[in-house]
Amino acid sequence: MSNTTNNSTTEIRKEKAKELTSYLLHKHYCENDEEVLIDYFDQGFSWFGAGEEEYAVGYEKAANIFRQFSENVIKYNITDEEYNVIEAAPDVYVCTGRAWLTTDSSAQTYLQVHQRITAVFCWRQDKPFCCHIHISNPYIEMSPDDIHFPAGLARQSYQYMQQYIEAQKQQIEAQTAELDSIYNTVPCAIIRILRQGNRYSLLTFNRATAELLEKTKEATGQADWSSGFSREVLEEDGIKIQEILQSLKNPGDYASVDYRLRTNSGKLVYLSSNNLLVSENANGQVIQRIAFDITKQMELQAILEKKSFEDSLTGLFNRNKFNQLMNQAQDEFTQLGIAYFDINGLKAVNDQAGHSAGDALLRRVAFHLNKKFEHKSYRIGGDEFIVIDDSMDETSFKNAVFFVHDEMKRDGIAISIGFSWRSSNCSLKEQYDESDKLMYKNKAEFYSQKSHDRRKR
Repeated sequence: MSNTTNNSTTEIRKEKAKELTSYLLHKHYCENDEEVLIDYFDQGFSWFGAGEEEYAVGYEKAANIFRQFSENVIKYNITDEEYNVIEAAPDVYVCTGRAWLTTDSSAQTYLQVHQRITAVFCWRQDKPFCCHIHISNPYIEMSPDDIHFPAGLARQSYQYMQQYIEAQKQQIEAQTAELDSIYNTVPCAIIRILRQGNRYSLLTFNRATAELLEKTKEATGQADWSSGFSREVLEEDGIKIQEILQSLKNPGDYASVDYRLRTNSGKLVYLSSNNLLVSENANGQVIQRIAFDITKQMELQAILEKKSFEDSLTGLFNRNKFNQLMNQAQDEFTQLGIAYFDINGLKAVNDQAGHSAGDALLRRVAFHLNKKFEHKSYRIGGDEFIVIDDSMDETSFKNAVFFVHDEMKRDGIAISIGFSWRSSNCSLKEQYDESDKLMYKNKAEFYSQKSHDRRKR
């Protein structure tokens, strides 16, 4: 029973000696934590290092040397460890082993060695203490084939360095492929141009750029970018882009601009671009443009704007559009004609024939107005319409107003009108008020005549 117990204790201690040897190696080479090692030193500790002068006997001397190692040991990675333990004497265990030590990439040093270690542990009061450590390196001494230099170690280090470089190369290639994939799959156009004086040349562009222009990659690369943009950009917007590019003076300068271009198929595309001066060197200045297709947003905005300024019943401009014009432009016209049309008897039509008949009457008025004043007519009230025209001369304007009035009469529409035309001192507000007064004068005459006719009957 006693032998069985002793054998069990011996095996446990052998495994512990292996674990401690590995533990101390990792603490020294991987973590540079020397105090942990010192805590295990026996008072009679002795140490042989791998270097010629690395030798110490006694706890204090060895501890002082190991403390000098703190924060000075190059960081290694340890792999392929193998250990063997023998019981050299009662409570004394000798662990021999070896492992590959490879410098970590953070060390900025390239070395791979097959490190050998011998560690002796003594057990006292069931606790292990390290009595001796001997570190050796099989390449410290030259082999018989080496001349003047340990070529084996040099070759080993060179091979490791090549392996490390290859691993880094593969990592960079993988990262580059990933970035290239992102660069060519993002939905926005990305281009880089080189500015030399006032002339530009295309450096790089992604797939979305060619797709946006509806060109092949080759055609996009061969296009004329000397002005800083492709020739598909509308001329007036090209001037805006040039102004933005000229505002970029130093690396880090940034500006945005919206512009339009016409693709090969004739499609009009709206773009919003961010422009950044990335860098500057002897070759010139590198400018990067990231352009987003905002065509759908602009089309939606146009639809919403049209809806907000359009009378839903007649299709003419509404009161909102009229108010906007009155607020924005007052006296900037060289000539201006304003005509006021007001339906007589709309309420009676609604009361007698229903609102659907009244709506049909309003649409007929709009139809006649559009014959002469398309995109110049506004429905500003229930039965009130305004025409604003700055293109016709006085005779043409008056003839157009009378033509519309006569057409409405032939269509059975009773309408009162008033108009004003000026070629000097043009004023939207004044001429609107003038037309309004004349229209009400005409309306009063209409109802007066109607009342007179009723009395005669």
